[in-house]
Amino acid sequence: MEHYHLMLALLVGGFLMLGIGFNYRRYEWGVGLLGLGVLLMLVPIALHIHLTLN
Repeated sequence: MEHYHLMLALLVGGFLMLGIGFNYRRYEWGVGLLGLGVLLMLVPIALHIHLTLN
């Protein structure tokens, strides 16, 4: 059950970073926050694939 809490926290954090980065996309740090949010959204997918294959 703790894996679900970790994945949920990563997804919520990624959504927050995407939202904040999209609002400030005219600044360089906003674009970086968008990229970091996208990467953070992909981590739970990779984690789930890793747990499924092992």
